[in-house]
Amino acid sequence: MVKIITLISAISALSIFGCSQQEVHTGKSELALSYSDNIITASALSKDGQFNLVADGKTVCLWNKKQVESPSHCLTGKEAEFIELLDISENNQFYLVSNQVSVRLYSVQGNKHIGEWQVEGNIINDMDISENGSKILLGFRSGKASIIDVKRNKVSTFEKHRLDINSVSLSDNGEMAFTGSSDKIARLWQTSSGENVHEFSHGSRVNHVKISADAKIAFTLDAIKDRTFWDLSTGKVLSELDTNLRFFEFNDSLFSSDNSLLLTGSPKQVIKLWRVSDGVLIAEWQSTMTRGRSSILSVAYLDQDKVVTANSDGLFEQWALPKAKANN
Repeated sequence: MVKIITLISAISALSIFGCSQQEVHTGKSELALSYSDNIITASALSKDGQFNLVADGKTVCLWNKKQVESPSHCLTGKEAEFIELLDISENNQFYLVSNQVSVRLYSVQGNKHIGEWQVEGNIINDMDISENGSKILLGFRSGKASIIDVKRNKVSTFEKHRLDINSVSLSDNGEMAFTGSSDKIARLWQTSSGENVHEFSHGSRVNHVKISADAKIAFTLDAIKDRTFWDLSTGKVLSELDTNLRFFEFNDSLFSSDNSLLLTGSPKQVIKLWRVSDGVLIAEWQSTMTRGRSSILSVAYLDQDKVVTANSDGLFEQWALPKAKANN
């Protein structure tokens, strides 16, 4: 049974300042639910924040925010062993699980196993699924990337990078892939042919990439100092994150529906909301500590005025967005 850790009816909002002197919204979580008594190996929130897929080494359970008493269903036994990567399609019809050697696709309704794929000799570092679940993007330690066409049961593999791919992101329609690698390159490419559209060079290895749902903008983060928003129609820089801090890490990120904001989750329980137009930090929250240091594993927007997060302690939390979310 789920544990309710905290429920706060009023937000305690504070004002702090970043290097731009922009007032930064913060506050305590409105809701915190514990979905596991074990340390979480992977977690994925649906884009609308309604579902949370949680792997803890013993089970992989799908939780519905509207039914918090118990999970909708769970994978157990060998199906749940060594799971390190998870994802949910935007239409909330499908979910992915991976042990980094193979990837398995299930239906949300009925928990039906749809298919399983692997590319021999390749270790999966990251994966993403299209909005309707028809295409899956895999990024490998070898620098290769694969596109799985679920309906045709076809796997196309491309030599995309010289070194390991650390992060991948797929447009909602599954037509554009974005990959970031230790070769210091992020590439935007067509999933149908593997043809490159844009290539972005960085000062060090690219650890995190994100493409917007409509493939109009993107974000890249390297290991040291490059943290850039890109206009994908031109391949030019839109803005940089407005911060003097170095050595950023993002475990997950998500653009808002209008592409004006980027929500990020990091180690040390930190959640941040950035404005795309100028890279300014406009909100920051600190996740509840239940077992000591934990990481934010997944982030999502809920309705128009909230965000939700999931951390490595198995904690699902809900936060209020600032009333003036963006100044365009």
